Amino acid sequence: MDLTTVETLMGIAMILIGIVSLSLVIKAKGKLQEAGELKKILDSCVYIIIFLTAYSIWHVTREVIHLKKTYGIVVEFPEYILISLAYIMIYKTAKTLYNTANIFENLNK
Repeated sequence: MDLTTVETLMGIAMILIGIVSLSLVIKAKGKLQEAGELKKILDSCVYIIIFLTAYSIWHVTREVIHLKKTYGIVVEFPEYILISLAYIMIYKTAKTLYNTANIFENLNK
């Protein structure tokens, strides 16, 4: 098995993990009855998973179809955009978690 095949199989596995994760987060979100901090965090997780899964889909497609050879380096730009959006959402989620922790810390004083 060559490295290209391994990379493709790993990419497909990441896509499947992303789809299953998205499904679980959406189901978990549906079980929450009221809006609150946890629902905000789950909303952010949905976007993070979407961006990371879209990144994986684009990357695997780009590699399998050899788009870089055909169109050049410009086909990597969507990957940079998607991964950047994922990191922005991770930061937003971390900030929400930090603020939520502060609320609970103040409640326990």
